[in-house]
Amino acid sequence: MKKNILFPLLLSLNIYFSSCSRGVYQKEIPTQTTGIDFSNGKWLLGNIDADYSIKEKLTQIVVKDFSKYLNNRLVNSLNDNSLLIANKIPLNPSKSVILDLKKGTNYDYFINIKYHNENSRSLNSIAGKYIDNFTVDQYYYGKNSNYYIIQLEVYDLNLGQIVYSQRVRGALRDNGGITTSKPIKGIVIGCYQVIMKDIAMKSRN
Repeated sequence: MKKNILFPLLLSLNIYFSSCSRGVYQKEIPTQTTGIDFSNGKWLLGNIDADYSIKEKLTQIVVKDFSKYLNNRLVNSLNDNSLLIANKIPLNPSKSVILDLKKGTNYDYFINIKYHNENSRSLNSIAGKYIDNFTVDQYYYGKNSNYYIIQLEVYDLNLGQIVYSQRVRGALRDNGGITTSKPIKGIVIGCYQVIMKDIAMKSRN
């Protein structure tokens, strides 16, 4: 009898604590006020720099999302062995690096995406500051917590310019504060989705 009572109780508690958790996200490049012009050119998705546990799923989502804008004008670099480019392209590259991408690929636009996580100890200096329309709350930068970051950049290879750059930081939070202690696929994808919403709001097809 006790066993029959205990099982539904544990199940209810598990559902309760799961429902109390939610992702919290922060866009960190408020100076990116323009979107992306998808109307022309050949587009190349670079090798997404991410942990093995999330890379394949994230790549699938990115290809699907950008194909809605570009149709058959988007190519995943992992599917083209003829490209003469490095496996990892740095963020915020110089004009010469972007023009080298043009020489090595003969594409018009390049999508560069990187993922990583940080501990809150390295972020204390910005807690309480005004970033992208609201003040960073102390709970968001909780003690000894991990934060998961996606940055997405688009380069115009013909002009050698960065035409879009946005970075989003996210974590899982419940009523007791930040709870993330290891990479969580949903939080990483949530960061990416915030960027895609920003692109959709500001861009033209």
